Amino acid sequence: LASNAILYWNTIKIQGIVESLRQQGEDIDDEALPHISLLPFKHVIPNGTYFIDDF
Repeated sequence: LASNAILYWNTIKIQGIVESLRQQGEDIDDEALPHISLLPFKHVIPNGTYFIDDF
């Protein structure tokens, strides 16, 4: 449940940043947005276990 709450919070924060940048005149392609998720980082597991040897 906590992991889902953190993922939701991060999504809302990213959305706010994108909207702010667009208001400042930055051109952000909608097709790029699915690629800025924090989920692809396999070395970070939401429960707090980190694999630091992979760096």
